[in-house]
Amino acid sequence: MNRRPVSVLLVHGGGGQGADFLRTPDGRPGWIHRFLRAGYATYVIDRPGHGRSTWNDRVLGPQQPAADYQALYPRFVEVAENALWKEAARHDRWPVNPRAGDRFMAGQGPMAATLGASQRHVEVVAEQLFELTGPTIVVSHSMGGPCGWALTAIGGPSVVAVVAAEPFGYPGMVHPLGCFDNGLAALPYRGHHDPFARPIAIVTGEATWMRDANSRAAAFVRARAPIFEHFLLEEHGITGNGHMLMSETNSDEIADLMIRWLARTLDETAGRDKDMGQVTS
Repeated sequence: MNRRPVSVLLVHGGGGQGADFLRTPDGRPGWIHRFLRAGYATYVIDRPGHGRSTWNDRVLGPQQPAADYQALYPRFVEVAENALWKEAARHDRWPVNPRAGDRFMAGQGPMAATLGASQRHVEVVAEQLFELTGPTIVVSHSMGGPCGWALTAIGGPSVVAVVAAEPFGYPGMVHPLGCFDNGLAALPYRGHHDPFARPIAIVTGEATWMRDANSRAAAFVRARAPIFEHFLLEEHGITGNGHMLMSETNSDEIADLMIRWLARTLDETAGRDKDMGQVTS
């Protein structure tokens, strides 16, 4: 294993927590182990109010109640059976372990009352976070996507690439928790850097409800990022995935696709920077 000179920062989504990346609902090693084996020092954040970061109303403001089985099972666990969107029939990657759904639900907690509040919560911790990670790759999931862009706007050159797995939102999207009035975020960024001025990839499953939203987000990013890739997983032989890419039975294949793209992209970028240094020296 060759140690990489940059780290990876895993940013969870919605009502989830950092533990979503540690182990899958059927007990297999999670994405953190895949990135570690690829040579990346890997950090996992519990966004403020999530996981080990207990919610404090006085600091974080009001919260949404944790979602229940009736709300989440049709979208994450029993997707094909409920067929709430046209691609749902292709979903076949949720673990067959009968406890997997319960383990997934056990990790679900409250969320901020608005998208804007979630964004502001991570912006507050961003500077100290990047002091810990050093130069890093932000790997976000779902509602961690807008938080990832907000973190990157503060981190600037500390963020060498972004991989957004099923990122939530697109420009102008209206949601009960708020509107995307700032491109892929709800509010103007507190940071002064362009979050899209670096290599970026978006990863989308075959059977998720996020396909249209991800396509719109991809169009926005493609026009701004110097290097961009939108991975539709089925085009790479990775089929049947819903929204929880890190929890499903082919999670390792998905992580390896990201890792190969990062290795190729970062090596090409480093080579280009070296050549430019030789020309200008």
